[in-house]
Amino acid sequence: MTPGLDTAVVLRSALASGSHAGIRTALGCATGLFAHAAGVALGLSAILLNSAAVFEAVRLSGAVLLVAFGLISLWSACRNHQPLSTEPGSRRRRGPYVQGLLTNLMNPKATLFFLAALPQFVASGGQPTLTALFLALIAGGFSAGGLSLVAVLAGRARRLLSSARARRIQEATMGTVLVGLGLRVATEAH
Repeated sequence: MTPGLDTAVVLRSALASGSHAGIRTALGCATGLFAHAAGVALGLSAILLNSAAVFEAVRLSGAVLLVAFGLISLWSACRNHQPLSTEPGSRRRRGPYVQGLLTNLMNPKATLFFLAALPQFVASGGQPTLTALFLALIAGGFSAGGLSLVAVLAGRARRLLSSARARRIQEATMGTVLVGLGLRVATEAH
């Protein structure tokens, strides 16, 4: 379990807008994870695997989304920042959730993971779809919990890193990481 795409997006959100925004981003990521697992459980993800064109479209869309989020961070790093206030951010409430959801949904690796792992834990007798959906709920719950912890810790670190210079460095670093991840997703051979 290494930090990946979801962790980077949650960190960026929590450092930019505080713990609450990071938690909303984490919930969006967990919802996307549940959607991937539910898609596998219901057999919908077979479309993704059986159509190279659909898989490529999802993969490239995810890469473009990551690069866009990274460029937004880099742009934010170039702007003149004022030091952070201790007041919670006044950004839109759904924005972080949607960012987490889109980042996870556009990650075909999540679908591939569940396609490889989920069937091993579902017995052939009984109600395999219900069992798989229950396992998807567990995976989403663990994701939400772990990423929310990251968001809270990053939100606390945000207070320590509240100067304008520290914010520019945070935005530039996270922007570079997101652009790099997006380019990696776009250029990986599958």
